[in-house]
Amino acid sequence: MTSAHARRARRMAIPVLALAVPAVFAVGEAEAQDPVHWTAEAASASVAPGGTLTVAVSAVIDPGWYIYSITQGEGGPVPSKVSLAADQPFALAGSVTGTRPEVKFDRNFSMEVEVHEGRVAYTVPVEVASGTEAGATEILIRARYQACTNRVCLPAQTERISVPVTVVPTRP
Repeated sequence: MTSAHARRARRMAIPVLALAVPAVFAVGEAEAQDPVHWTAEAASASVAPGGTLTVAVSAVIDPGWYIYSITQGEGGPVPSKVSLAADQPFALAGSVTGTRPEVKFDRNFSMEVEVHEGRVAYTVPVEVASGTEAGATEILIRARYQACTNRVCLPAQTERISVPVTVVPTRP
């Protein structure tokens, strides 16, 4: 390549780079956006094998964002779901219940939806398998949700939440 060709190629590359850099940052920013912040806590720090306990799961939702309820019907957005991860000595001991949602028209889906804004709380009843060894462990909770604003929805995602508990030996 001659030096004249090299100078011309460099001059053309600078505007292309100037356009590409903001586009890369915009994609990265959208992927990194997480407007929902999950926490969970067991009602009791210890439980015996075969026993039950309640886990309180909550989410704080950034202003301007909302998520859909666990009772959201089909044919629209992804409903939230709070469950226990598989392959652990814990199982649901009943139905997960949550804060009462607000019903509103969602322009993103052109339908009435059930949403939570600001904060939502769930109660998760958990049973410990009868053969579980005593000791410190964790209950693994999965919270699946879709976060939206009035203009955009993020893809549904699943948050894994770890809740420390101690399994205590049963007395003979």
